Order: sequence, then structure tokens, then C-alpha cells
Amino acid sequence: MKLSITRSTLNKRIPYARMVRAAHAAGFPYVELSAEKWQAALDQDPALRGLLREGGIRPWHAGWNLRLNWNTDRFARALAGTPAAMDLTASLGARSGTLVLPHVDDTGAPIPGSAETEDRIGAVADLAAARGLNVCVEYMGLRPADPPENGVRTLPGTLEVLARVGRHNAGLLVDSYHWHLSGSPSLAAVPPTMPLWVHFNDAPAGIEAGKLRDEDRVLPGEGVIDLPRLLTELDAWGWTGPVSVEVKHPDLHAMPPEDAARTAYRAAFAVLERAGHAPTGGGR
Repeated sequence: MKLSITRSTLNKRIPYARMVRAAHAAGFPYVELSAEKWQAALDQDPALRGLLREGGIRPWHAGWNLRLNWNTDRFARALAGTPAAMDLTASLGARSGTLVLPHVDDTGAPIPGSAETEDRIGAVADLAAARGLNVCVEYMGLRPADPPENGVRTLPGTLEVLARVGRHNAGLLVDSYHWHLSGSPSLAAVPPTMPLWVHFNDAPAGIEAGKLRDEDRVLPGEGVIDLPRLLTELDAWGWTGPVSVEVKHPDLHAMPPEDAARTAYRAAFAVLERAGHAPTGGGR
């Protein structure tokens, strides 16, 4: 398997061009940034285009600044700018982008409704299909404190949503953290032709699953998630793309991005290696 790194693993206050350079220096062949942030990185460091052309680093997966929990007017305004964002990411070599299933809208109220959410996913998927891109839908995990009606929080529920959306290029984002929170379900029910993307991280010991927060994530191999089993599930499914390290942790954010990227690469590499999936070569 290959490795990617998300922007949120590094300090978000640094220039995006430095993030890309730090990921490349650490050995990551892919970095996950949104279209807006890729454009900023290229504006900050035009020489990055040469690195992209040479295949030194590229996006496999890049977002388009869309949130399913936005109110109707805000989502419509953002959707109007999505074709240009998709055109940019496709030109850089990206294959897909994310939509996160909402559980509340941007006012804190319940989600606008399953039918509207599914219509939004379908509209984004249609724009993506015209550009040869996929949409990977992420669910956020089911924690005991969350009422079951508070959005779709499980893998089976997400697959039901995708079946109703009915687009060949609409698929699934499996985040190991949310996979763990929702009971580490088998991936056997995921259709073999469905688009996929993977976020890779771990959950610390000593915190009840219902009390875990995003910033509690730890590096792969430093927690209690059965990552070898997840890798086995992904291998059995047929996934050959990257797993993207996403660890929103203040300790990493306090490091220079070059050190944080190297630390993330080595941790993820070690887990893949122990599971028999080590990428060719090592980090820089």
C-alpha cells in the first residue's frame, strides 16, 4: 500500500506550500489538500508545478470546500464554484474528493433531511463524473451519547445512503478512527467496484469510545485500533491505493512540519510493514 498525509496532520498555520514540501521530504508520494489550498500552495511556490509534473508528489484525493451540513442557500452558492475547484484538482492528478455526512447543520440544528442530503451528494457526484472524479462519503462513527436519528453514523447506514444516491462514482471514505468508534465493522458489504478512500490513525487507550474527540487521535500503532485487521479487510476488498495519515494532535502541530511529517511517515510505515504491506522504500 502507498502512503498519503492530510493537511490536518500538520500545523494548519504554516504556508500550504511548506506543507507540500514537508510531505515530499518525509517520503510521502501523496498529500491531501483541498483545491483552495492547492491553489494557495502553487501561488506561494510556483516551482511546485515542476515537482507535480515529475511525479514527486501529487494529490490522489482533494476536497472542494463543500459541506453537506450547510444551509440550502450557502450550499447552493458553494456548489456554483465547485466545477472550477474540481477542474483544478483533476488537472493536478487527483481522483476523488470527500463529502462528510452531517449530523447537525451549520446552526447546530438537526440535519436538513435525508432526501436533501442525498440530492446534494448526487449533484456533487454528477459534477465530479463529468471530470472523471469520484466522491467519497465519510461517516463520523456512532458514539453512545449520540441519538440514532442524529445523522448516519455507521458503515451500513452509509452504504444505504449511497445505494439511494445511485451514482457509480459515489463511494466510501473509511476513517480508521470512525471505523473503530462504530464497532470496527467488516468491509465485506462494500461493493467491489465502489470508489474508496482511507484515513489512517489510531485511538488512545484509557479513554472511553463515547468520550473520544478528534484531537485525541494518535499516530498509527500508538493506540488500540486493530489496524492490522483493517488492512487485512482493505486487502481482501482489493484496495491498492494509499492510506492517508490524519492525526489532529496538538503534539504534532507543535512540531516543525518537516519533523511532524517524518514522524507520521515512520509511524504509518511501521504499521504497514508489520502487517505485510510496507510501501517500497522508506521515508527520507
